[in-house]
Amino acid sequence: MGDRYYLTVQCPKCNFLDEDVYYAPTCGFTEWTCPGCKTKVDLEEYTGISYTDASNLGEIQSLVDGIEENPEL
Repeated sequence: MGDRYYLTVQCPKCNFLDEDVYYAPTCGFTEWTCPGCKTKVDLEEYTGISYTDASNLGEIQSLVDGIEENPEL
């Protein structure tokens, strides 16, 4: 699990503007296809937000580790 983003993306080929693009790299939503010209856009490259940046696995693991170490919490 991780962060999810709603973006506005402008097609680099035809300039079509989509104001409702879903980007969730940890769930596999990493590409947008322009409805105007069918150009595929890599949303990680477009946004600069990587899978690692969006992942909250470290925070979740830290919480689990804390509970395992202190089960009375």
